[in-house]
Amino acid sequence: MGQNLRLNCTAHLMQRLLLTAFFILAVSALAVGISQGERYLQAFALALLGLFLYTALCVPAAKRLEHLGPLRLWLLLTILCVAIKVFWIWRVRVPLAGDYSVFWGYANALSERTTVYGGRYMALFPHIFGYADFLSWFIRLSGPQPMLAPVLNVLLTVCSGSFLYHLCLRWFHSPAATLVYLLWTLCPSQTIYNSLVLSEPLYTALILGVLSLLTETERFAALKGYPLWIGGSLRHGGRRSSAMGQRGAPHCGHTADRAPSVDLSLLNLNRLAARNWRRWWGLCMAGVLGAYVLLGPVWNARLSVRIGEEPSHTPGYSLLVGLNPDSGGRWNQEDSDRLYGYSDQPGATAQWTQEQLLADAEARILSGEIDFSKLLKQKLRTFLGSDDACVGYSASVLRHTAFFSLLCNGFYYAAFLLATGGCCPGVAEQRERIAIAGTTLYLRADPGTDAGRGGGALPLLDDTHAFTAWTGDMEEDR
Repeated sequence: MGQNLRLNCTAHLMQRLLLTAFFILAVSALAVGISQGERYLQAFALALLGLFLYTALCVPAAKRLEHLGPLRLWLLLTILCVAIKVFWIWRVRVPLAGDYSVFWGYANALSERTTVYGGRYMALFPHIFGYADFLSWFIRLSGPQPMLAPVLNVLLTVCSGSFLYHLCLRWFHSPAATLVYLLWTLCPSQTIYNSLVLSEPLYTALILGVLSLLTETERFAALKGYPLWIGGSLRHGGRRSSAMGQRGAPHCGHTADRAPSVDLSLLNLNRLAARNWRRWWGLCMAGVLGAYVLLGPVWNARLSVRIGEEPSHTPGYSLLVGLNPDSGGRWNQEDSDRLYGYSDQPGATAQWTQEQLLADAEARILSGEIDFSKLLKQKLRTFLGSDDACVGYSASVLRHTAFFSLLCNGFYYAAFLLATGGCCPGVAEQRERIAIAGTTLYLRADPGTDAGRGGGALPLLDDTHAFTAWTGDMEEDR
């Protein structure tokens, strides 16, 4: 009994500390974002108006619609989601450029031959292969249709929304599930990104699909309570896309296999006292580690065959760019030229190139030229201060860009306010606080917040639902 009490106290303490850390980080990001100028203050004012309308209209409506039942509600929400997303991709067709053109070009090359020509870029950045290979299968079936990628994005978006709906049904209740699917459907940045050729919709659907599967298997295992430890898996899993950019696909397994162990060690010590929970944890860990050990070498071997050389496993370029004080940690021509300068040398390999860039990043750290506090503030402002990067990528065909930027940022700030409110003990009753957690859950899956594309809110937003869910769970345990 005494040991269980100590485990409970330790688990609650760690949960409170993480809630506090998230709250401070979220408020800091909001403050840095709003301080950028007048148009961001306008977006914040729009967020306050949106929250009022949300609580006055959406929440009561979700409760009134509960009598329809989960299946009918899911069908109605899915029809709405398909209608909005299809309307957008049909009306807004963004020409291929930049990274999106690279994805499409490699997908076409992979669909035509076993080993692509000019695979060096993919060897330097192996994360490109996963989505390009996925897209190549559909190009083989239908040909290189211009609308292929946007249509697939819509289908994957519907899958992600359905998984979110399912997770909230299992973790919380029907109104929360309705609201989370509705917000996922209405999220402006997510809708805009569907017109582009990008990998996040695929990875989002895969991650949420695995979480839904784990939730169901846990339910059949008769474990009490919603799966709290999955919150950490979401948090780390949300970084899979960026992790693949640094070390290739096998690194994703390494990222994911740390999540359950961290949560179980720090946040769920009280549940480790239960035999069935330990057994469940052991099975999950065995599955994750087994998949990582067995599939990692196979994936690397296949990747090497398809691109014609060994992929890099060192994130040298990412670190070098992230530590550039002149660009605020964003892409810049100087570091890009350095990358190709190394890569074009006779006998250079992708791994050697990234190792040279890693050495340059270390030298930049030790040079004393970086004001780390200023760089951190720039990064917060650039990557977490707004969510309108999608508007810039679509500006060639999108009219009223100022309006859409305002809409994206207003929605973004409103969701953050909901999440930070859910973190605060005593803000609302347990049921309402869990509803807040459910309605902000979709943010973890928002592909429009990927740091690699300038939005960069994902590393913070993917913690939103987890921290707010812990709040509700802690109140329940009291």
